[in-house]
Amino acid sequence: MDWRSGAACTGIAPGLFLPPLPPRGDPRPALEYCRRCPVLMECAESSLRVGRRHGVVAGVWLSVDPGAREVLREISAGRVRQRRCVRCWRVLDATATERSCELCGFAEVPV
Repeated sequence: MDWRSGAACTGIAPGLFLPPLPPRGDPRPALEYCRRCPVLMECAESSLRVGRRHGVVAGVWLSVDPGAREVLREISAGRVRQRRCVRCWRVLDATATERSCELCGFAEVPV
């Protein structure tokens, strides 16, 4: 069985996962599917294999999130240690000192 059949986004319009770039783009609707997806590792691995560069894949906004390719490699290897906003689940820059999410403005971002 193909891993895609078990994805939370199965049957969802693909355009949802291709938001425009900031400031117009908003990946939050796509991230809601990724947040509850049981096949993130397989999704990340597939994206790396085909060389995807745009859109939301495995909970990573490829064209915007800092270190997106490295985050995908971590996810595909089962090392899900990314710093994420607890409200919108966006990947955050691990080196940033800011305690708020640029995307949703949530002010208590985990360290």
